[in-house]
Amino acid sequence: MDLSAYQAIVRDALDALPSRLREELKDVAIVIEARPEDRPDGNPLKDGRLLLGLYEGTPLTSWGRDYSGKLPDKITIFLEPILRIARSEEEIPHIIRETVWHEVGHYFGLDHTQIRKMEERWRKGRKLLDSSL
Repeated sequence: MDLSAYQAIVRDALDALPSRLREELKDVAIVIEARPEDRPDGNPLKDGRLLLGLYEGTPLTSWGRDYSGKLPDKITIFLEPILRIARSEEEIPHIIRETVWHEVGHYFGLDHTQIRKMEERWRKGRKLLDSSL
């Protein structure tokens, strides 16, 4: 898969966010990097798992009046780890979408437990849609 196709899938994943979330998603850069090894700490794993995406910044729930002049937040989506875990080309957009939603969840201040619950609801909905086709 070439980079432009991957970028288009990431854009589609962002466009698939509910409109109220898209409207609140401000001052955040969405970038694509080849692999987590490109990260300054050089660690491709997080908690023993392959890193598919990374949120860096101050979640909205932590903002306060003392955050003037802060830099934009950053969500990084990693190309190679996602391609590595995808069992087929058709699965890539689903993995990207889950990764984008996961990192956006961190932007909104959700912890991993809350994000997992959100992802489970989303997966159940996707299975229902897939079974109705």
